[in-house]
Amino acid sequence: MGSTLETTTRGIGFALLVLGTLLGTASLPASAGPASDPAVVAASVAPDNQRVCRTSTVPVDLQPGIVIAPGSELGPALDAERSGQYIFVKLCLPKGQTPRGVQVLVHGITYDHRYWNIADPADPEANTYSWEYHATRAGYATVAIDRLGNGASSHPPSNFVDITSNATALHNLVQALRAGEVAAPGGERIAFSNVALVGHSYGSFTSMIEASRFRDVDAVILTGFSHKLNASTALNVTAKSYPAALDPQFAGTLLDAGYLTPEPGNHQSLFYAPATDVDGRIIERDEATKGTFTAEELDNYPLILATPLRIDVPTLIVNGTLDGIFCGQSQLDLGTDCSTEARLVEQESPYFPDAPSLSSILVPGAGHDLNAFRPAPSAFQEANGWLARTMPPA
Repeated sequence: MGSTLETTTRGIGFALLVLGTLLGTASLPASAGPASDPAVVAASVAPDNQRVCRTSTVPVDLQPGIVIAPGSELGPALDAERSGQYIFVKLCLPKGQTPRGVQVLVHGITYDHRYWNIADPADPEANTYSWEYHATRAGYATVAIDRLGNGASSHPPSNFVDITSNATALHNLVQALRAGEVAAPGGERIAFSNVALVGHSYGSFTSMIEASRFRDVDAVILTGFSHKLNASTALNVTAKSYPAALDPQFAGTLLDAGYLTPEPGNHQSLFYAPATDVDGRIIERDEATKGTFTAEELDNYPLILATPLRIDVPTLIVNGTLDGIFCGQSQLDLGTDCSTEARLVEQESPYFPDAPSLSSILVPGAGHDLNAFRPAPSAFQEANGWLARTMPPA
C-alpha cells in the first residue's frame, strides 16, 4: 500500500513546493503557531477536570508521499529535514487510574489538540464540550496531539507535510505508546496494550490511512468524515484561504507560502454552517485561535478518497446531520446521505471491506465541528459507550 500513498506534485501544491524550495525554507519551531491573544487562548480551553495530564513531544520520522525525481534539489532538502521532527502530545489519565486503553485524538485542518477540550462559555469550569473529559471519565487514557506542521509540533517545509507524513508520524506515536515511551503525568512509563484512533475531519483521514497501512491499532473512530463531500464547500476552503504568512495572526512566523489559513471571518461558514445550535462565543474564539494547513494536504484529498483501505478493526463513524462538508443538505449536494445511521453505514461499507464491524452515530443539529455544538455531550457518551464494548479501557 505504500506505493499507493506516493503522490506527484500538482496544481497549487507544485507551485508552492517550487517557491518553498527557491526560498530555502527549513523546519520551524513551535513559535510558528499563531500569535493569538493569550487570554483568548486560555478562555477557549476547558479545565482538566477529574484527570491528570502532562505535555511532551515525541520524535517522528518525516516520510512524505511526494515522488522526488532523481537529481532534484528536493532530495537533499528532504534528507536534511528528516531528523529533528516531533509532534506535541498531551497525555491524560483518569485520576487514580492507570488504564491500558488509550484514545489518540487527531484534529483536523486549522486546529490543534485544543479541539478535543473546548471551553464552555456559559460555564467555564465545566467540561461540556470536552471529548477528552468524557473519554477519561469512561476510564480511558487520552493523547491529544498537534499534527505535524501544527500548533506546538515541528513545522517542516510545507511540501513535506501531507497525508503520508501525517500517517507515518501517527504510526510513530502509536508504537511509542505501546512501548511505554511517552511520559505519563507522574513521570511513569505506561505501555498501553489497547490503542484506538479518534479523528476529526483531516484527522479522521489521517487515522484511516494509518490504521489501513500499518494495522497497529485496535479500534477507529472517525468524526466529521465520509468518502463523499460537498464539492461547493470543499472549493470554498480553497477559495477562502491564503498563505498564512499574509495573515496578521501569523505575522513574523516565517511560515513558507505552502502553509495556508482561512481568510479572516470565514470559520463559521466553512466549519459550522448550516448548523446554528452553537454558542457564538465558541466560533469567535475559534476564529481568533485558528491554525494552518498545507497545500499538499489539500491536494491529497483525491488520493485519500481513492485509496483502497485495509482497516481490520471495528470502526465507528460519527457525524453531525448538518455537517456542511460531508453530509448532503439537499438533492443537489454531492455529499453523503446522512438521513439515517443505516444509510451512512450502507454508503461507507464498501470502503471498509476488512473491518469486522462498521457502525455509525448521527448527531441531530450538529455541524462539521461536531465537538463545539450543544448536542456534542450525548455524542461523546454514545461514542465512548461503543468503544467500551469494543475495546475496554482496563
